Amino acid sequence: MNLAQTVKSKISDFRVYWNIPMPGRYMTFKEIFAYAGGGIGAYFLIYMGNQLMLSTNNMVVGDAIGIAPTHMYILYIIATIASIPLTAIRANMIDNTRNKAGKYRPYLISMGIPTALISLAYVWFPYESLYEWFPNEAFGFEGGYIVKCITVLIFNLLLIFFFNFFNDAYTNLIHVLSPNTQERTDVLAIKSVVYSLAPSIVNIVLPIVAQIFTNDNLYDIRVYRIAYPVFTLIGIVLTMVVFGYTKEKIVQAKTRIVQVKFKDAFKSVAKNKYFWIISLAGWLGFLEGSYANILSWSY
Repeated sequence: MNLAQTVKSKISDFRVYWNIPMPGRYMTFKEIFAYAGGGIGAYFLIYMGNQLMLSTNNMVVGDAIGIAPTHMYILYIIATIASIPLTAIRANMIDNTRNKAGKYRPYLISMGIPTALISLAYVWFPYESLYEWFPNEAFGFEGGYIVKCITVLIFNLLLIFFFNFFNDAYTNLIHVLSPNTQERTDVLAIKSVVYSLAPSIVNIVLPIVAQIFTNDNLYDIRVYRIAYPVFTLIGIVLTMVVFGYTKEKIVQAKTRIVQVKFKDAFKSVAKNKYFWIISLAGWLGFLEGSYANILSWSY
């Protein structure tokens, strides 16, 4: 079969299976395009959230907002400790979700929109005015600076819950869109190519905005105040496409309740060699990342 015939065959498949799945498959082409193409919008929101999450080398928080490295590290530790109960709450909510829209799809909207609004508020908050509102010193620092640190911490605690919830919802949605392992793998391959357009677009747009409005200063807060509303609008619209044109195929009944004792669960996990292999790989990755962060922070 030559190239022309192959292309013609694929076009024919798209037409026939646009609204119905191919034999042996569960997702229509429309659903695949909605999940992958809408993923561009989802990853606009995910990219924004990642850029604003506290870390020791976050240049947006450090340079654009103006939090000193040492204080950013202290805030990062506080946020990390606070994330433990927030993660437990998030896991409990997902485990007990019995929504007619599915297990993950409802959170695309209920967590996606707050994530977008928090990101906008994060960069649009009038940090400059805090020094006028709180002129008195405390603990050897300007009152406005202390309030700025507290404000950044609050925004991060909100993102830890809403952003991570949204990120998990979109990422894990594929696992309930089809019970066919090969189909999920194929769709993930398509998604990984398509959604990568989002960070590529962001990395192109931000320097252009900086060149036009801030004399090439990429870490001027105005860059994000100008660009983020556009990314937010596109992100929310395309995320709604994912929600509107996908359907979870694996749905648990409201009456189905699985109860596992913590002790039994702990024993099962402890005996799982794959868990320890994956955990070891994660720990090594953490050490590598820590080395990179320390080196970057030192510079």
